[in-house]
Amino acid sequence: MKNFGNDMYALWQMVVRSFKIFLKDKMSVFFSLLAPLIVLMLYVLFLGDMQLDSVKNILPPSPGIPESTLKAFVDSWMIAGVMGVSCITVSMSANAVMIQDKARGVINDSLSSPVKRWVITASYFVYNFLVSVTICTVVYGAGLIYLAVAGDFYLTLGDIALGLGAMLLSVISATMISMAIAVFFRSEAALSAFNGIVSAVSGFLIGAYMPVSAFPEGVQYTVAFVPGSYSAGLFRNIFMRGALDKIGESAPEPAVKALSDAFSLKIEFFDYSLGTDAMWVILAASALLFAAVNLAVAYRGKIRIRIKNKSEKKV
Repeated sequence: MKNFGNDMYALWQMVVRSFKIFLKDKMSVFFSLLAPLIVLMLYVLFLGDMQLDSVKNILPPSPGIPESTLKAFVDSWMIAGVMGVSCITVSMSANAVMIQDKARGVINDSLSSPVKRWVITASYFVYNFLVSVTICTVVYGAGLIYLAVAGDFYLTLGDIALGLGAMLLSVISATMISMAIAVFFRSEAALSAFNGIVSAVSGFLIGAYMPVSAFPEGVQYTVAFVPGSYSAGLFRNIFMRGALDKIGESAPEPAVKALSDAFSLKIEFFDYSLGTDAMWVILAASALLFAAVNLAVAYRGKIRIRIKNKSEKKV
């Protein structure tokens, strides 16, 4: 029990250290927060009217549907995309501290200390998770404020709480995946360049910039294998459902279904149509899968260190 207490103390101290390093670089903190907000501003300035026209083309003319409701629908779609992208890119950026420790040899000092290897790995995960949750919560709040100010607001307190739950699970999944990828990087410059690619590509793959239904069939199949797609799918269902139900009060059911399909409220996995229950399960499964991958990488590194130490003793 005493050893476990010591491990937890070491874990906390390493998390605090990583957090201080992250906060020390004010520009890194600023741009980590700015990136998702820029996506939101691009939508407000350029993409909003285009998506609103798409909705109008799908729905038949109906005097019972105010334009403010349609705008709330497309605004909710974009906020869902912003949240999906944020969970991915912020988590990837937060790995800069781990890469920095590798480049400067700090992680080697930690590995040669009495601190257990799983504690070191866990400290980077907890730090990454806390940073990602903090920044994504700010983005989430900004998105809610925008929806409230821009037009009709159809989210209930239950929806807002469910959105926070989806954000937490999305961040856990993204953190596990990003850490498994970051293991292969040795410099912050390489990680930064890769994160730029991820920011652009992930936005399209998860349907943040345009609906997945607009992609070729082959790309849609690829989307089904990206864990972030299920994160964005959860956010879309949470944010857009209220506005869609309101539209359904005046529009015919086939038109509402066409609208739901066009904006990917369900994810098509080949011949299967996956709803929100499946999205929760798949997102949680992705977190568990990559948690196992990270543990395997840590264990493999531990074996390598033992072999290296034995070889040095023989010499």
